Amino acid sequence: MAHIATTADLRESGLSSREIHRACTPAGPWQHLLPGVVLTKPSPPTRLDRLRAVQSFAGPSSIITGADALARQGARLPLPRHVHVLAGSNARRSHPWLLLERTTRLPPAVHRDGLRLAPPARATMDLARREQNPHAIVALLDAVVDARLCTPGDLQEELRLCSRRGTALVRKVLRHLYPTRDEP
Repeated sequence: MAHIATTADLRESGLSSREIHRACTPAGPWQHLLPGVVLTKPSPPTRLDRLRAVQSFAGPSSIITGADALARQGARLPLPRHVHVLAGSNARRSHPWLLLERTTRLPPAVHRDGLRLAPPARATMDLARREQNPHAIVALLDAVVDARLCTPGDLQEELRLCSRRGTALVRKVLRHLYPTRDEP
């Protein structure tokens, strides 16, 4: 059962703003996770609760990418403090534990656990483009390929399609790990 609700949904279900506020006080059973997003259980939020809250906050077309998308699809990766989200170019919401990337190229969503996730090749490139350590990029690419989430060819194709910003090191590592047949 999902324990995440927007305050708009709670008001639509018949609760008043005052009742919602009272339930979210320190003595109440609920808590605000993000502006306009409430966790409707007294226990601390799980990572899944946080991911669902981020999607409620970022909007219905938002897609979780990066480490969280890959981990939800089977890769074994450390999770950062922030959640990386793709949203349309008109998205304007922000929060300290949300890395909101505006894009004109939203990928088709992979649906898992009630979440909209980026496909593995896209999530990998979104994460790798922000990494400055070549050893971390090698570990990331190996983790994704070893988990059979995508092939080196899928990664090379995504790299061809994605923004070139931040890809020089990723291109170099990908060429080194998985040289194409026409390369020496």
